[in-house]
Amino acid sequence: MFLAVLQGIFSLANAFIALFIVIYAFLFLKKTKSHKERRPWDYLFVASIIYLSYTVVSMLLTLYHIDVMMNLNLIDLNVFFQFIYTGLILLAFISQTDLIFKNEIIIITRKLEPEEKNKIGTKIEKEFTEEEKQKNLAEAKKER
Repeated sequence: MFLAVLQGIFSLANAFIALFIVIYAFLFLKKTKSHKERRPWDYLFVASIIYLSYTVVSMLLTLYHIDVMMNLNLIDLNVFFQFIYTGLILLAFISQTDLIFKNEIIIITRKLEPEEKNKIGTKIEKEFTEEEKQKNLAEAKKER
């Protein structure tokens, strides 16, 4: 009895996490432009919908005490889906982290008019090149 309750709690937690990630990934994809480096987020969104659907169906089947469907044990199938889903979550976050570390500078801006964006971009680029020049001069002085 205790094990069944615990399994139910974890199933509900999985469904809640999958729903949260579906909403988060959807909002992320809605706010960003399509780009090849964004592709893991597309996969994560699709995988979250599939996993959420599977979790809800699995919970409903458990209510009717159906443990085997088409010669497949639902508990074993659940472990497989969790493995794939967790892998896709890690892929999305690792690729985002890798993207962040590859860039030398990351700019987060509000929605601005194009003119204002260009002014800010030019200012940041100018400051960035001046910092690079100062670093190069400092390194040249150290070499002497």
